[in-house]
Amino acid sequence: MKVPGAQEAWMKLGAKLATTVALGVLLAVGTQMLRDRYGGTFGPPDAHVYGVGQAPEDVRRAVLDGLRAFQEGYLRRDVGQVEPFVGRLFSRDDVLLLGTMPLEARASHAEAVRLVRDDWTAWGDCRFAVDQARISSHGDVAWFATVGYVTFDLSRLLVLPLRLSGVLVKEEGSWRFRQLQFQLDLDTSWLLLLNLLLALWLAVSLAGLAAGAAKAARRRQALPAAPRR
Repeated sequence: MKVPGAQEAWMKLGAKLATTVALGVLLAVGTQMLRDRYGGTFGPPDAHVYGVGQAPEDVRRAVLDGLRAFQEGYLRRDVGQVEPFVGRLFSRDDVLLLGTMPLEARASHAEAVRLVRDDWTAWGDCRFAVDQARISSHGDVAWFATVGYVTFDLSRLLVLPLRLSGVLVKEEGSWRFRQLQFQLDLDTSWLLLLNLLLALWLAVSLAGLAAGAAKAARRRQALPAAPRR
């Protein structure tokens, strides 16, 4: 028969093991949500992510040239070239850039310069499936969508999938970005599972706390009453 002290030690060990397993499950679920589904490759150029689009071939080539120049800038990340980069590729009329963070919106040419500078100095290396982009157009307006990933400067082990989409307008014979949106391409279905597991863990913890409080109350009631003086 186990002595009370040994039994209490085993219970503490079991509680620590359960906590470790729960943390491992939560970490695994969170990792699945952040997983880079592209693995650093996007397939052959004709493997279009969202389809090829309906842009005429000459428009497609011109938009791809702009996307390749955009990709090159985000690979080199030469901060001294930010203003020429934005001036060459972005419209000066009603430009809008949407970043990955809440409220990260830049609605002017100067603000676009600031966002790109911030990306190049403190975000990470971005690679996009340029050749596989879906590109459509109507007149002097074109729009595109593709995918990519960012390898963070904070840790080269942190790699997150991206979506990149935008609108271009033809100005003075050149296609320029009027609107551009970066979006983290995360599988949020795993977030629901993560929330359910956290809720279950909270419920079990509260039940354990209530049981402990009830046990302590019973112990106090079982103590002999103090003699009156």
